[in-house]
Amino acid sequence: MKIVSLQSVGLGAIFSGGNGTTGFNEPYTITVGEDLYDGRGYSLDVKVTDITHLSDYITNKEANDILPDYYKVHASDRHIRVLRADKYIVEWSE
Repeated sequence: MKIVSLQSVGLGAIFSGGNGTTGFNEPYTITVGEDLYDGRGYSLDVKVTDITHLSDYITNKEANDILPDYYKVHASDRHIRVLRADKYIVEWSE
Protein backbone atom coordinates (compact mmCIF):
# COMPACT_ATOMS: atom_id res chain seq x y z
CA MET A 1 0.00 0.00 0.00
CA LYS A 2 1.15 3.50 -0.82
CA ILE A 3 0.21 6.88 0.56
CA VAL A 4 -1.74 8.92 -2.01
CA SER A 5 -2.45 12.09 -0.03
CA LEU A 6 -2.37 13.83 3.34
CA GLN A 7 -4.99 16.22 4.71
CA SER A 8 -4.34 18.45 7.69
CA VAL A 9 -6.33 18.15 10.90
CA GLY A 10 -6.86 21.51 12.60
CA LEU A 11 -4.31 23.22 10.35
CA GLY A 12 -4.82 25.18 7.18
CA ALA A 13 -5.61 28.60 5.89
CA ILE A 14 -8.38 30.89 7.17
CA PHE A 15 -10.35 32.50 4.35
CA SER A 16 -12.70 35.41 4.85
CA GLY A 17 -16.39 34.62 4.58
CA GLY A 18 -17.00 38.06 3.05
CA ASN A 19 -19.41 40.75 4.26
CA GLY A 20 -17.85 40.77 7.72
CA THR A 21 -18.48 37.11 8.48
CA THR A 22 -15.89 35.14 10.42
CA GLY A 23 -14.64 32.95 7.56
CA PHE A 24 -13.70 29.30 7.44
CA ASN A 25 -10.68 27.07 7.84
CA GLU A 26 -9.71 25.15 4.67
CA PRO A 27 -7.58 22.05 5.34
CA TYR A 28 -4.12 21.83 3.80
CA THR A 29 -3.95 18.88 1.35
CA ILE A 30 -0.83 17.28 -0.14
CA THR A 31 -1.34 14.83 -3.03
CA VAL A 32 1.24 12.71 -4.87
CA GLY A 33 1.62 13.95 -8.46
CA GLU A 34 0.22 17.42 -7.73
CA ASP A 35 1.85 20.76 -6.89
CA LEU A 36 2.72 21.79 -3.34
CA TYR A 37 1.02 24.98 -2.14
CA ASP A 38 1.95 27.52 0.51
CA GLY A 39 -0.39 28.53 3.33
CA ARG A 40 -2.13 31.13 1.16
CA GLY A 41 -2.97 28.72 -1.65
CA TYR A 42 -0.22 29.74 -4.10
CA SER A 43 1.63 27.01 -5.98
CA LEU A 44 5.31 26.54 -5.14
CA ASP A 45 5.92 25.12 -8.68
CA VAL A 46 7.08 21.87 -7.08
CA LYS A 47 5.40 18.47 -7.58
CA VAL A 48 5.00 15.88 -4.82
CA THR A 49 6.77 12.70 -5.96
CA ASP A 50 6.27 10.41 -2.95
CA ILE A 51 4.99 10.35 0.63
CA THR A 52 6.46 7.91 3.14
CA HIS A 53 5.63 7.18 6.77
CA LEU A 54 8.00 6.33 9.60
CA SER A 55 5.91 4.49 12.17
CA ASP A 56 8.58 3.69 14.74
CA TYR A 57 9.26 6.17 17.47
CA ILE A 58 12.71 7.72 17.31
CA THR A 59 14.57 8.51 20.50
CA ASN A 60 16.75 11.61 20.67
CA LYS A 61 19.21 10.53 23.36
CA GLU A 62 20.86 13.94 23.77
CA ALA A 63 17.57 15.72 24.43
CA ASN A 64 16.16 12.75 26.38
CA ASP A 65 13.09 13.06 24.20
CA ILE A 66 10.89 10.84 22.05
CA LEU A 67 9.97 12.21 18.63
CA PRO A 68 6.51 11.36 17.23
CA ASP A 69 5.68 9.46 14.04
CA TYR A 70 6.01 11.56 10.93
CA TYR A 71 5.47 11.68 7.17
CA LYS A 72 8.22 12.52 4.72
CA VAL A 73 6.96 14.39 1.64
CA HIS A 74 9.42 14.01 -1.24
CA ALA A 75 9.22 16.67 -3.95
CA SER A 76 10.57 17.36 -7.44
CA ASP A 77 12.93 20.02 -6.06
CA ARG A 78 14.72 17.17 -4.19
CA HIS A 79 13.72 18.57 -0.80
CA ILE A 80 11.95 16.50 1.83
CA ARG A 81 9.28 18.10 4.00
CA VAL A 82 8.77 16.41 7.37
CA LEU A 83 5.26 16.52 8.85
CA ARG A 84 4.00 15.17 12.18
CA ALA A 85 1.75 12.15 11.65
CA ASP A 86 -0.72 13.17 14.37
CA LYS A 87 -1.57 16.36 12.45
CA TYR A 88 -2.61 14.68 9.16
CA ILE A 89 -5.17 12.18 7.88
CA VAL A 90 -3.68 9.79 5.35
CA GLU A 91 -5.29 8.32 2.22
CA TRP A 92 -3.86 4.94 1.18
CA SER A 93 -4.06 3.13 -2.17
CA GLU A 94 -2.86 -0.17 -3.62
